[in-house]
Amino acid sequence: MDRLSAVITGLAVALGAACESKPDPGAPPPRTNGAKVKAAQGQSPDAFCDVHAGEDHARAFHWPELAAGSTAPAASPAWRWINVWATWCKPCVAEMPRITAWRDQLAAAGKRVDLTFVSVDDSDADVAGFRRDHPDAPPSLRIAGADQRAAWLKSLALSDGAIPIHLFVSPTSRLRCARAGEVRAQDHAAIEQLLAE
Repeated sequence: MDRLSAVITGLAVALGAACESKPDPGAPPPRTNGAKVKAAQGQSPDAFCDVHAGEDHARAFHWPELAAGSTAPAASPAWRWINVWATWCKPCVAEMPRITAWRDQLAAAGKRVDLTFVSVDDSDADVAGFRRDHPDAPPSLRIAGADQRAAWLKSLALSDGAIPIHLFVSPTSRLRCARAGEVRAQDHAAIEQLLAE
């Protein structure tokens, strides 16, 4: 066997071993694996959501402990879209105008969605400074601290990982969809389908 063949064989064995490792059964599949498996489904809620549950099996939603001065929104007869973000998170900031525009488009089409931003920043001053520098930024609640954020996400059976996190809560306060990672332009159709369930 020549040197090139040996290198290719070694890489194939190494890659095969990596594919055989078993993921944590409680964790959602990584976005890359989910995309490969679900590509044939097109833009659907199952392909979009890391966690997607029907009304009967969805967890009850509750708000986290919020920083002083923040008040959780009252119950709503509409769907609720919660965006967990931070001022230092570039994808979070970049997607804000997109998801705000989508909320407005959905409302214009007769589908009301209450969009709430919840910051994981360390202080109210961080959020206030960001809003001062970005006057078009929407208002935001703030989670009281990292411990409260971790406990809240765990209580919803979600991992405390990367942000942004998108939570879609039905009018009956059930967590129907959770997605870690920014939304992309092609995700609009999946969100429309989710809100029609």
